[in-house]
Amino acid sequence: MRARLAVLALLSLCAPLAMAAPLQPFSAEYRIFVNKIPTPIKATLLLEPVAGKDRYHMLFEAHSWMLNNREESWFHWNQCAPRTERYEHEFNGFGKHRYYHTDFDWDKPGVISESEDGVEAFPIPDDALDELSMLLRARCVFASGDKEYDATSVYGDHLRHHHFVVVDRETIDTPMGELDTLVVEKKRDKDKDEKRRTLFWVAPKVGYMVVKARHIESALLHGELIMREYNGPLPE
Repeated sequence: MRARLAVLALLSLCAPLAMAAPLQPFSAEYRIFVNKIPTPIKATLLLEPVAGKDRYHMLFEAHSWMLNNREESWFHWNQCAPRTERYEHEFNGFGKHRYYHTDFDWDKPGVISESEDGVEAFPIPDDALDELSMLLRARCVFASGDKEYDATSVYGDHLRHHHFVVVDRETIDTPMGELDTLVVEKKRDKDKDEKRRTLFWVAPKVGYMVVKARHIESALLHGELIMREYNGPLPE
């Protein structure tokens, strides 16, 4: 299973406040399962304020003796949406090392992205997001009652389009007790395989935070991220 399956599923984290209010810091730990079997891979997620008005740092890291996958985003909380200043992704594992370091320039708007293949510069739409903080948009969209939304993210040397749809509701057990969640599916433009799906369980009472995620690669292969520890604002 591709290393980024778990990474792309671990997003949408913010505090249970009014929609345009500042974010609250938190940390969370997740365990990764493959075909319901626990793996040695643990994932940690951190959100913290940094110097400046409405500026934040978000860190996600999945690590074990097999691999280390780190993503970081520095962004402004801009009218209930992240506006990225810099995004970094670095992966080491299975004999491979790859990375992207991307700086966002909102005057153009455009980005400069550095990788092991060189440097790329290209324009971006005004609403572009980075891959780590992308699902923060769910906080405002779903709180307003909408059941779906589109997002464009920058990854490496290209843009990605995403479509998120609420497909169900479910009450699940979490480190904060039982919580009502929305089950959100991430649709893909070019994915013609109907069996391949990515689902998120987001908790409205904790700022639409992801408490569980599942990626189904095929009928024989699926992975899950399940929250095991949490430190931050409690459910409303």
